[in-house]
Amino acid sequence: MNNKIACHTLAGRAVVSAGVAALLSLVCTNALAAAPKDVLFAAIRSGQASEILNGPVAENWQSKSHSTAPVLMSAKVVKRYKGECARLSVTMRQEHVPLKDGGAAPLEFSYELNLCTDGSPPAETVDWSAVPQETPERLRGQLR
Repeated sequence: MNNKIACHTLAGRAVVSAGVAALLSLVCTNALAAAPKDVLFAAIRSGQASEILNGPVAENWQSKSHSTAPVLMSAKVVKRYKGECARLSVTMRQEHVPLKDGGAAPLEFSYELNLCTDGSPPAETVDWSAVPQETPERLRGQLR
């Protein structure tokens, strides 16, 4: 059983000891933390995904928001394309972000993107007529 499944299963059961609860929270937080591409690719494969982010993206977000609260990334498929490709609706959310006038509130940012699990855009979403055509003469001119 992988850590994600184990943590989701254990989190749903009553925990008797406070020490066990603290340990479980540390193990599960680390097991569930992910990079953005992991969340996006998982959503393409399963229809939706949601994880706490770690690494440079989470650190940059926390630095700019002035909050150390975890950053949650959720993604769901809006439209399917050929192969392992989809249009995704993505939401980034962080609780307890300080406000200029005092207090704190959640910060949420949403966007959509077209993506395949190899990192490229779905071929049917690209307007190939808008892509400049490179001719041998034009390429030679760029090399000089």
